[in-house]
Amino acid sequence: MHMTVIVNNMLLVRRINDLQRQRDELAERQDRMRSILPEWTIEPLKLAGMSAREIETMVSEISATEQQNGIGEIEQTMERIDQQIEEIENQLISFRHKSLEGVETVFRLAVERLRRQVSTDPNDVFYDYGEARIMFMLDSALDDLNAYMHADHRVAS
Repeated sequence: MHMTVIVNNMLLVRRINDLQRQRDELAERQDRMRSILPEWTIEPLKLAGMSAREIETMVSEISATEQQNGIGEIEQTMERIDQQIEEIENQLISFRHKSLEGVETVFRLAVERLRRQVSTDPNDVFYDYGEARIMFMLDSALDDLNAYMHADHRVAS
């Protein structure tokens, strides 16, 4: 049973990593596609000062242009991938982890997911010192756990 849970954890984490890689590729593709759209679709703030009718017309043109370029389809695929990731994460959460490897696997997954959402670059407009500090603490704890596990394996060998 113990080994089955570890194997299941590893398979689930591997699947999440594969899905996240697919999602990242789609996000890059979406960004490239958006960059070929007319400038006014990228900078909606330029719409300020226009009449409501003009804004409605432009918004409908934006939607039509995005659909022509397949952006809507990419967004739907990304949503499906996000749902799959969430379902797999729910499976991982439901397991009771009876080994350090299982705990480390879930902890690493959580840290990697948080890392994608938290800016640690002080030059980024979304940078928050408190969030960056928490990210640093989590990375440090994960490194300590990993070192502890490997030291334990060396002693056991």
